[in-house]
Amino acid sequence: MTSIQSPVIKWLTSAGFVAFGCYHLWTTAFGMPVSYFHRPLFLTFAITLGFLVYSFNGKKQLGTVSWLDLLLAIAAAVCFGSITHDYEMISERLAMVDELSNWQLWTGGVAVLLVLEITRRTVGAALSIVAIVALGYAFLGLYMPAMVAHRGFSLVDVIDHLSLGLEGIFAIPVGVASTYIVVFIIFGTFLEKSGAGDVMMDLGKAVAGHYRGGPAKIGVLTSAFFGSISGSAAANVYATGTFTIPMMKKLGYDKGFAGAVEASSSTGGQLMPPVMGAAAFLMADILGVPYLQICKAALIPSFLYFFSLILMIDFESARKGLKGLDRGSQPRVRDSLKRSYLLLPILVLLVVMLMGYTPYWAAFVATGSTIVLSFFNRDNRMGPVRLIQTLEVAAQRTVLIASACAAAGIIIGVVTLTGIGLNLTSVIITSSGGITLIALLLIMIASIIMGMGTPTTVAYVIVATLGVPSLTQLGFSVLASHFFVFYFGVLSMVTPPVAVAAYAAAEIAEDSMMKIGFIAVKLCFVAFVIPFVFIFNEGLLMQGSWTNILMVLLTSMVGVVAIASSFQGWLFLNLGWIQRGVVFVCAVMLFIPSDLYSLIGLAAFLCLLALFFFKARQEKSKISPGYT
Repeated sequence: MTSIQSPVIKWLTSAGFVAFGCYHLWTTAFGMPVSYFHRPLFLTFAITLGFLVYSFNGKKQLGTVSWLDLLLAIAAAVCFGSITHDYEMISERLAMVDELSNWQLWTGGVAVLLVLEITRRTVGAALSIVAIVALGYAFLGLYMPAMVAHRGFSLVDVIDHLSLGLEGIFAIPVGVASTYIVVFIIFGTFLEKSGAGDVMMDLGKAVAGHYRGGPAKIGVLTSAFFGSISGSAAANVYATGTFTIPMMKKLGYDKGFAGAVEASSSTGGQLMPPVMGAAAFLMADILGVPYLQICKAALIPSFLYFFSLILMIDFESARKGLKGLDRGSQPRVRDSLKRSYLLLPILVLLVVMLMGYTPYWAAFVATGSTIVLSFFNRDNRMGPVRLIQTLEVAAQRTVLIASACAAAGIIIGVVTLTGIGLNLTSVIITSSGGITLIALLLIMIASIIMGMGTPTTVAYVIVATLGVPSLTQLGFSVLASHFFVFYFGVLSMVTPPVAVAAYAAAEIAEDSMMKIGFIAVKLCFVAFVIPFVFIFNEGLLMQGSWTNILMVLLTSMVGVVAIASSFQGWLFLNLGWIQRGVVFVCAVMLFIPSDLYSLIGLAAFLCLLALFFFKARQEKSKISPGYT
């Protein structure tokens, strides 16, 4: 395919990204335009520039485009620009009642096709295929079995619903991406370019690097932090895994285990408040509850996730006799603290949100503080040139999430148009035979499948649209239902065969993706259990009395220790398979939503804990007679 190499195209593309970033900083600071204008303009920028940056094979390029890329970029600018221009008329018309003009029909139809293609280039074929299947269902549902059939829709109806209004391409995912997510991407990029990531890693090495598994544990927390902000586990693996994975391999960890730790950490970041990969804002918007209520509900489950992951690393280190960094190779605490002021924007972000301001305004203020603080760091000072370069990088990163959210909008549009969500609920309930646990397992599997290969917010929107109605009909609360499907949608990022975070980690670790994926599933096993706990006992989501919250937290923490020791085969000493099996049974009892079973499991595990502790002391005393 003939390519065009031109400094003019490169300059125009860069200028377009800078203008894209400046537009969002301006609207964040001075107010958002109406949705009928703001969302189409957001996609006009993102999709037009996306075709100039992502080649037909999905590789990033800048300044080199094919004639096809240029033609598609022009088509995107015309189609989405036309929808943006006609926003007043679109906002006043009656969808699927007022007749479409030929121009609206053509631009709307081409816009849908452009979304499918840019999504294939940026996210991969999986999400585009799901969207195409959804479109097929919109046209062919009339001929399907009665349980999933609908009355059928014409091409005009489908284009009208998906392209002209806020029900399809421009639905909630694009709305959240164009307000919340984009400004957090900008904040995360400025924070990264200011040197805050290096400071956090050096500080962690200085404080805990010499402890057993210390550097790996710090790597977990660093990856979790950046994963929370980035909104993409795979992108975060590339950002932080380039130094955490080699560091773990150097300490003696198997390369597959090192890759799995990074993939698990980056995936867990999507579950960690206050950002949750930007899904927290989307969940708050959909549920109509305060954002901080979502953060409060996510706190204990995310704590248990990382508590489990750190225990897994610690037990693996103990079992293999791995040590931390040598004192001589550690950064000095004093030197790291001198640069710790670069982490203040994180505190600014939290303080501004706690003061009651919107999350995107908090991110805007935090971005401003990042720029100001960078001037105290000679190596990462953000002068005009660096400022423009950082803004360009941030805007480029927005293309992927914008494309994916638009494709998710197609899926949601088909669901709302056909009513398949209600039909799916009937299918699940019928297939489960009325047994709640089987229904939950079916929803879990469906959520993992539907979330595969998609960014966090997109995965959440898809699984929430299709899975939450089933859960609420089973009698579970709306909040717990949303968290249930959200967790499994996120866990699809490390669940083979389409484990995008494991793919990224495998490339860096130079090991098999399937191997890393299955190890990551083992490391994340607690996250597969936690949703079944809070769906039956919302105390884990900090709902209800403090007595119940503390009780479920205590039993869950002990259960996490039991699972980690069972899976890693260590608890003060190496455990045999029978011992590991007994410990695992205790863990299961601790997680069963029954006070009786929890108390029996707790008592049994504490007895085993004491037994293994004294046995380990006896073995050490035999090796070292002077040991006491």
